[in-house]
Amino acid sequence: MTPETITSSANRRIQRLRALLRRSPLDGALAVVEGPKLVREACRSGLEVEEILVASSKLAAFRKEDWSETAGAELCGVSERLFHSLSDTVTSQGILAVVRIPAAPLDSLLAGEPLLLVAHQVQDPGNLGTLARSAEAFGATALLLTARTVSPLNPKAVRASSGSLFRLPVAGPLAPGSLAQRLRRSRIRLMAVVPDGTTDFRQADYRGGLALVVGSEGGGIPSGLGAFDEEIRVPMAKGVDSLNVAAAAAIVLCEAARQRDRREEVPQLAQSTGSGQPL
Repeated sequence: MTPETITSSANRRIQRLRALLRRSPLDGALAVVEGPKLVREACRSGLEVEEILVASSKLAAFRKEDWSETAGAELCGVSERLFHSLSDTVTSQGILAVVRIPAAPLDSLLAGEPLLLVAHQVQDPGNLGTLARSAEAFGATALLLTARTVSPLNPKAVRASSGSLFRLPVAGPLAPGSLAQRLRRSRIRLMAVVPDGTTDFRQADYRGGLALVVGSEGGGIPSGLGAFDEEIRVPMAKGVDSLNVAAAAAIVLCEAARQRDRREEVPQLAQSTGSGQPL
């Protein structure tokens, strides 16, 4: 039997969804995913999809796909007016889902010689999502989040990750001091990416257990993690003050992947001053 279309904002499902959309801290494992591409990615990633809500005008079209077999959730129709009041995008594509994203246990992520990306108080959800996307693309073991970092369940972060947050292990929020202690006990080096780092990123050695730390664009890397084993920079052309944090992380992760995958020797480059040295 086809379920009735939801038309009331007092409906239990709608109230629960609004509560999830309002949430800012990481206080649970439920995320709201919007758009057919991301909903399909969530289904294919094997995550638990609790429900899929569809604007009434799109219901017939989306029912042509076998969502119930893939995700274990039936489609539920929502009136146009009500759906658009829930949408987080300017031009809605008429489908969203509530997805359970389990948190990864930190101990398992520290075993062996992992490559960890640490987002330290990154506030912009778009940047966090792009960091996750780059981390997955270049083979990072996991994304670790310190306290006061934006939630990875933020809809904008999920959208910017293009599905990577469904597959990449994520742990946090973690107290910076405690995290640093646990990394050092596991013999994992802490390497910070900062504009005034003493080492050109092309000269650094990324092999072995490594935690690559990035911070917000405005505040850089705040205190709390203690001294780093190494501080690296991405040299830029004259007149450029800084790179977007996600862009800088992608550049460094690419070099880390090159060294770790190919087991190449670290290139011995001429020492750079960090200014007027384009990539």
